[in-house]
Amino acid sequence: MSAGDRGTARPDGGADHKLGSGAARALSRWLGLSALALAWAGAALGAECDRAGFAAARQGQGPAVLCIDAAQGPVRLDVEIADTEAERERGLMGRRALAPGTGMIFVYPTPRRVAFWMHDTPLALDMLFIDAGGRIETLHQNARPYDDTPIWSAGPVLYVLEIAGGQAAALGLRPGQRVAPLD
Repeated sequence: MSAGDRGTARPDGGADHKLGSGAARALSRWLGLSALALAWAGAALGAECDRAGFAAARQGQGPAVLCIDAAQGPVRLDVEIADTEAERERGLMGRRALAPGTGMIFVYPTPRRVAFWMHDTPLALDMLFIDAGGRIETLHQNARPYDDTPIWSAGPVLYVLEIAGGQAAALGLRPGQRVAPLD
């Protein structure tokens, strides 16, 4: 969950609220960047990771699929999209389990430094802060359940991906790796 959505001040004084059409612009921008790099993505991430894909998920047709260019090869993740204020505020609060290979991605309308917290979240989470270029900018592993301490991105990001605690290490994920949206 985004601490900004509960009123925690960001260092730049802004508020992380209401995505509305801004979320659509951010996703379009990311998909546009990915579209320009589809040839690279197809070669670098493998055949199963070569198509843009948030559109179907945004229309309620199942989870989105992300692919991360990890050291041992492409990693596919089925993710829920948190793109309304209510979804971002709720995040993964109350969830007692999160299956391997799944997660939730939070979308911001413009790059910004963000903070997340673990309020009312009973499971440990890994948080991947993703920059406007689609690369993991910061990785926070095993955020403590129920901890209200803000966890900040190191710099401006457009997306935050939450996966089950320990999954980032198990999958070989680290800063600098490319994340691509897929079908």
